[in-house]
This record gives sequence, C-alpha cells and structure tokens, in this order.
Amino acid sequence: MDRSTLLWGLILAPLFYYVALIGGSLLWPGYSHVTQYASELGSSASPNPMFFNGNVILCGLSALIGGFGLTHVLTRLTSNRAWSVAAGVSISLWGLAIVVAGLYPMPDDRHGAYGLAIAGQFTSLFAWIALRRVEGLSGLKMFLIAIFVASFALFAIMMGVGGLVTRANVGIWQRINTAIGIPYLAILGWVLLQQARRRALT
Repeated sequence: MDRSTLLWGLILAPLFYYVALIGGSLLWPGYSHVTQYASELGSSASPNPMFFNGNVILCGLSALIGGFGLTHVLTRLTSNRAWSVAAGVSISLWGLAIVVAGLYPMPDDRHGAYGLAIAGQFTSLFAWIALRRVEGLSGLKMFLIAIFVASFALFAIMMGVGGLVTRANVGIWQRINTAIGIPYLAILGWVLLQQARRRALT
C-alpha cells in the first residue's frame, strides 16, 4: 500500500469542515456567523444538527487518518522520526477531538474533548522542525512558521487576551481562527503528497 495516499485525509479535512459550516448555516435561517459559535449548528437549537455533526465527524476522521500519512511521509522525506511522529500525532489528536465534538454536540460537557484539540496548534511547528533541513521546500517552511505564529496569536485572542472577543463578535473571531488553523492542512497535505510522488516515497 502507498501510505503517502493517507495524506488525502489532510486535504479533505478542511472540505468537510466548511461543508459543515456553510451548509449547516444555510439550513438554519437566521443563523449568524457574527454572533454565534460554529458548534451551535450541531446543537439541539439547530433545525438540522445531524448535517453539521456528520460532516464534522468526517472532518475529524480525515484529519486522524491524515496524521498517519503525515508521519509516514515526513519520516521518509526527512529521516527525522521524532518530529515527524510529533506532527502526525498532534493533528491526529486534533482529529480525534473533532470526532468527539461531533458525537457529543453542545452543550454536552464532552463536546470540548477536554482540550484535546489544542494538540493541533503544534502541528505546523512540528512539521517545520521536521522539514527544516530539507532543501527545496523553503516556501512551505515559511508558510508553516507563519501559520504557527498566527494561529497562536488567534488562540490567545480567543482565550481572552486583549479583551477583543465579545458575544457580539465571537463568531467573526472564531471564523478567523479556523481560517488560519484548518485550510492550511490541505496545502500541507498536497505539497507533501507531490513530494512523495516525485521522490517515489511509498
């Protein structure tokens, strides 16, 4: 089996997330992306919670699978097994947390998966460390560092730093946060998949 194809999990995870977010909001007349959390689309208040939760679970499963592909390709590409495993495990843990969020919608206490999703904050950093001595990927490496810095800045803001997030704008800040922390997975997965094919890494 060509295990590099597991990177398709990273490529597809953002797609499932935005299908859940955009599709779920279209199925809820009056839903506000400005004032409401994304997870409210999967709550009992939503007219179609299963649509959102089902796609969220698919997003999480994709990321979990993609984590195995990330570990494999980074290991073969860099021979840096420790940081390659760290990158793969961190995004797989995030994926697991997203699955839990879909299985236990708001306001269930288990919806937050007890903070497990925080592991995903480190994926871009771990991937950069694993790739830092690989030639020819300077653009990807700069991109990963930018994602790490931006995602942690947004995470801090979401946690209350600066007092910028209010109930009146929480939806906007959450959308900005996820726009930085989720779509990049598709770019990372695609670039590494092309590298794996070019270098015949199976």
